[in-house]
Amino acid sequence: MTTNITLNSSFSSNKNFNILQINLGRTKAATTHLHPAVVKLKTDILLVQEPYVYNNKIQGLPMSWNIFTSTSNKAAIFIPQTIHKVITVAKLENTIAVKLHTDNKPITLISAYSSPIADINQTLQEIQDIIRMIPNENFLVGADLNGHNPLWGYHRTNTRGVAIMDFLLANNLYINNSSDAPPTFTRNTDVGWPDLTFCSQEMITKVASWEVLEEPSFSDHHFIQITEQKFNFTLILYPSSLDETRQRNKLHSCLFSKTVG
Repeated sequence: MTTNITLNSSFSSNKNFNILQINLGRTKAATTHLHPAVVKLKTDILLVQEPYVYNNKIQGLPMSWNIFTSTSNKAAIFIPQTIHKVITVAKLENTIAVKLHTDNKPITLISAYSSPIADINQTLQEIQDIIRMIPNENFLVGADLNGHNPLWGYHRTNTRGVAIMDFLLANNLYINNSSDAPPTFTRNTDVGWPDLTFCSQEMITKVASWEVLEEPSFSDHHFIQITEQKFNFTLILYPSSLDETRQRNKLHSCLFSKTVG
């Protein structure tokens, strides 16, 4: 049975909502640098992939931050403001989701990761399971899926890019990336666009901007900043760790009236 846990305090009110998306490359320097970056960029929430992990725990973050992680610790959501000290977060292997309650409709934020050598369908299925659990609700996904497609900047499409595109089309999702945006990944002379942001159609009008930033990240990935329009919200926990087989049996199908941009 799915339950929601309401936190006791609000951490934002009637302001633009700034989301920062980043793959930290499992490096300590990039993870530690998040704090000054968040202060400078006035970030409300972070959708993170591959943070620095030591002894099965993410290191280098302020103790006051709320940290939500997937079971593999490869996907995470960080909330810098002090909301609550002790929170148990339900999670999937490669995906984590939290829900924000606003004045109008709830918004679910999802962070996900798929290694270039992993089966991408596992992560796509996890995202699928979550969005089926929130029919008619707004959601936004920040994910490093390591797929190639000209729609988000690559010159060619690979098999992972085909799988991602099929997933987006099947669910009528809208991709926020721009095909002419700067690379989201740079390592020496290699560049790429593995980091994707996509959302439900109703979220399209709420996303005011999507931008790859020049701000140093100390990772081989670059910061992506997503700014959403003003709204009032409080945070609630969205559990997502049901056994996958049981979960799929309990989920019901729905069709979202969305478009691929």
